[in-house]
Amino acid sequence: MPKTIQKRGNTSTTTVVEGIINNTDNGDSIEQVKRKVVYKLYRWDEIPEWQKDNEHIISGYVRETNSFKGCLHSLFYVHNESGNVYSHLLPGVFFFFTMVLNKYGITIYSTTSIVDYLMIDLFFFGAFCCLILSSLFHCFKSHSLKVATLGNKLDYLGIVILIVTSMISIMYFGFFDNPLFFYFFSSLTFLFGGACATVSLKDHFRSREWRPYRAGLFVAFGLSAILPILAGTFYYGIEETFIRIQLKWIILEGFFYIFGAFLYGVRFPEKYVPGSFDIWGHSHQIFHILVVVAAFCHLRGLLSSYEIVHSRL
Repeated sequence: MPKTIQKRGNTSTTTVVEGIINNTDNGDSIEQVKRKVVYKLYRWDEIPEWQKDNEHIISGYVRETNSFKGCLHSLFYVHNESGNVYSHLLPGVFFFFTMVLNKYGITIYSTTSIVDYLMIDLFFFGAFCCLILSSLFHCFKSHSLKVATLGNKLDYLGIVILIVTSMISIMYFGFFDNPLFFYFFSSLTFLFGGACATVSLKDHFRSREWRPYRAGLFVAFGLSAILPILAGTFYYGIEETFIRIQLKWIILEGFFYIFGAFLYGVRFPEKYVPGSFDIWGHSHQIFHILVVVAAFCHLRGLLSSYEIVHSRL
């Protein structure tokens, strides 16, 4: 296994990775030799302005590489984005394979249809897109400003995809006997999702003057999830709505999303002890972990809602 040694100076951290490589001598023999590959991690005051985002994280930066190969190499040593990459990469891979092998992880009823599989897979697809686009952004954001900007746009797009697929999948089973409600609220979700995707991808809407409107649109998108709950409560009653969409899991999901976003917004805990959470435990990593926990809460509620529908049928 490679060995990682960290050397700390006054201004930067150098990570030395010792590995084993094969070397061919004169074409007739192969001997193993050790080679030291040095990856230098930089401090806040050593990176370009465009890379600066959180002044409370002092060190551990991968400086602008202008190389996709260099960004990929960063997967194999520890820096301050490693937690952000792997906390979404590994669950993203899990959701992908669960989507492919869903017949082995979902209870099958005599009434189970291909549409049921598609709706559950819709959520798996949304979670996969969100987590993979996020991990790719954090892996390649050190390439250049242009690549980081594109990656940030795709990161937001992944969030929109996850929200849309989460809401539609749970509404399908919650309104299984009321297609009018399902199609109406699904159309509303697509409308909000399309608007949020547009303001996330178009440079014109990403300017400073559009920031409050962009934030307001995302807030409205999130609050729109309350509308089908209110409609269900009016039509079915509180207790029945609670059962149909497994509201306890949806509320827990929302709590983890909001709490994670709050910690990220206030930069807790690194704001209060700058430099202590440079590599592990800073707010963005906590936010990533809570997003994954929230996704699993939704999955638990979605599968329970599916089972309730078919046990009644």
